[in-house]
Amino acid sequence: MTTEIVLMWVALTCYVVATALFIFGVTFTKDTLVRRAVGASALGLVPQIAALAIRWVRVGHGPYIGYYEVTNGLVLFVVAVFVLVAWRNRRLSAVGVGIMPVAVLLLGGAMLAPKGGLPLTPNLASYWLFIHVAFANLAFAAFVASFGLAIAYIVRKRSANGTWARRLAKLPAQEVLSELTTRFVLAGFLFWGAMIVSGAIWANQAWGRYWGWDPIETWSLIVWVVYAIYLHLRFTRGWAGERLAWFAVIAMPVSLFALLGTPIVFNSIHGGYIGGKDG
Repeated sequence: MTTEIVLMWVALTCYVVATALFIFGVTFTKDTLVRRAVGASALGLVPQIAALAIRWVRVGHGPYIGYYEVTNGLVLFVVAVFVLVAWRNRRLSAVGVGIMPVAVLLLGGAMLAPKGGLPLTPNLASYWLFIHVAFANLAFAAFVASFGLAIAYIVRKRSANGTWARRLAKLPAQEVLSELTTRFVLAGFLFWGAMIVSGAIWANQAWGRYWGWDPIETWSLIVWVVYAIYLHLRFTRGWAGERLAWFAVIAMPVSLFALLGTPIVFNSIHGGYIGGKDG
């Protein structure tokens, strides 16, 4: 087992521990466990970054080719954004109970995938590829953050003055959670739009066309439209509260499918480069 893989297993272990601490901390209203969960999440970033750096040197490119690399990049951004948010506002730390399980499931799946490095072919070697993937990672991290915030909003709303309302009492007010959810959706929407534009420029360099209605391109547009509908409902139609939170919860898996599921399910020119499995 190489140093890179050992470091990745260490990172996954840290995220599993963080998830367990979040569950116990929120369930039993133990603030100390929640704080330690944030610490475990931050600690896991260290070996993950080191492992990806080692891989970058070894294969000669960043983590944006093949299922293993793409998923690693997504998880890294998700955890990093969450840790930053929890560090800036400790009252939001408990939201990790909805975010870290996503990171664990994604990274756990990546560790079961082939890990051999795929070469970056000359027609794909473009600075726009780096920009495209960076915006994709930022967008997905924002969408997962909105997912976690929306989950917290719904759980506390449905509990009213019950047990879970008390367990999540130290979170900011419901109005604040709703506003933060919308802000992260807006950020993700803008990042996703930048991802589509940079991807079109990269596609023109790589394949000689900006847009070809490839399955990944089509699903990327679908995700952008889905979140555009969320923002339309929020700012134009005046939607708020639980139904808007449910929209954010349901929308996140759509973005996940667009990034990781589409090249597996469909025959795509991107398969093996953006989201497909190594082969």
